[in-house]
Amino acid sequence: MFPYLKADENQISDIINNTTSCQVEQVLSSERPDFQGFLSLLSPVAADFLEAMRQKAQVNRLRHFGRTVSFYAPLYISNKCVNSCKYCDFNINHKFDRKDLSLDDIMLEAQALKSQGIDSLLLVAGEDPKGVTIEYLEATAKILKKLFSYISIEVAPLEESDYKRLFAAGIDGVTLYQETYNQPLYADLHPAGPKRDYMYRLSTHLRAGKAGMRNLGMGFLLGLYDWRLEAASLAAHSIYVRKHCWRSKIQYSFPRITPIEDQFEVPLPVNEKELEQLMLAFRITFPESDMTVSTRETAEFRNRIIQTCAANMSAGSKVTPGGYAIEADKDVGQFSLNDNRSVSEVKRDIESLDYEPVSKYWDKLFVCD
Repeated sequence: MFPYLKADENQISDIINNTTSCQVEQVLSSERPDFQGFLSLLSPVAADFLEAMRQKAQVNRLRHFGRTVSFYAPLYISNKCVNSCKYCDFNINHKFDRKDLSLDDIMLEAQALKSQGIDSLLLVAGEDPKGVTIEYLEATAKILKKLFSYISIEVAPLEESDYKRLFAAGIDGVTLYQETYNQPLYADLHPAGPKRDYMYRLSTHLRAGKAGMRNLGMGFLLGLYDWRLEAASLAAHSIYVRKHCWRSKIQYSFPRITPIEDQFEVPLPVNEKELEQLMLAFRITFPESDMTVSTRETAEFRNRIIQTCAANMSAGSKVTPGGYAIEADKDVGQFSLNDNRSVSEVKRDIESLDYEPVSKYWDKLFVCD
C-alpha cells in the first residue's frame, strides 16, 4: 500500500469487500465522494451499478472537459535499459537491437508526427544512465519545443535540479508509474537495477512538481496485484502529491500489462469491465483531474471510455525508437498495441461520437510572465 496511507491493506480490503448496495447508492447520490466513498465505488458490489456510475462520470467529464478529446503521441528515443523488470520487454536480459536516437533522428521522427497533426508529445526512454543523460534530454527538449506546444517525458526518475533544467528547456510534464504499491512484490519484480529503489520512485512526482512541472502523470500497472488495493494506493498517493504540489495538475493513466514476449505470465489479469469500473470511480471522485487512455486498449473500448472518463488519448502510437519514420516497418516495442488506428482515423471516430478532437494540450500563452 501507499506508505503514508493511515490504514493497512487489511483495513482497506475490509472496507471494499464489506460495501453494501445501499452504501454505493449513497455515494452515487452525493456531490463528491470522500476517500471511503471512493473505496465503495471500487467494490465488487459496485460492479452492479456500472450504468449509474457511467451517468455520473459523464456529467463530471462534460462539466470539466466539455466534448473535447485531446490527443498525443509517444516518441521513443531509446530502448536501452539497465533494469531487469520481470514484466517489461525492455528488460536488460532480453536480446534485441537497442539504440538511442540521435538528435537528427529525433527530429525526423518529430517531423513525421507533426505532419500527422500531432502537437503534444510524450518522450519515452528506458533507464540508461550512460545514454539517456540529462544533457541528452535537455538537448532533445530544446529542438522539439520549436515544433510542439506541449512536451512531457516518461523516463527514469530524476533529481529536482534535473527537472528544473528540463522545465527550463521546454518540458511541461512528467509521467511515471509506480508499477505496484505492494513493496515486497515491487522488490521481487525489480531484482536488479536502479529502479529497485521503491521510495525514490515513489517521491518522483514531488520532485517534479517542486521543479515547476505543470502536469504530473500517475498510475500503476494493472495485472501485477489486486487492482482495487492498487487503486486505493494511487488515489492516496495523488491526494498526497496534490497537497504538496498544488500548482501542478494530476493526470491518471491505467495501463494494463500487454507484453510482447511470452516470458511473463500476468499474475492477476484485469478485464475491460474491471478497468472501466476503476476509471469511472476515479472520474467520479476526482472530477477535475485529467485522465488518459492508451493504445494498449482496443479502439472499441477507447471510443466508449472517452465519453465518460478519459479526455486525453494517444493516437497512431509506435513504441520503438524510430517507429514513425526511420524504421517504420519494425514492430519490436516495449509492449503490444491493441489499437492500430492512424491519427486521422482516431480523429474521424472522435467526431463520429459528436466529440471534438483537439491536437493542442497546452499553449505557452497561458503562462504569465
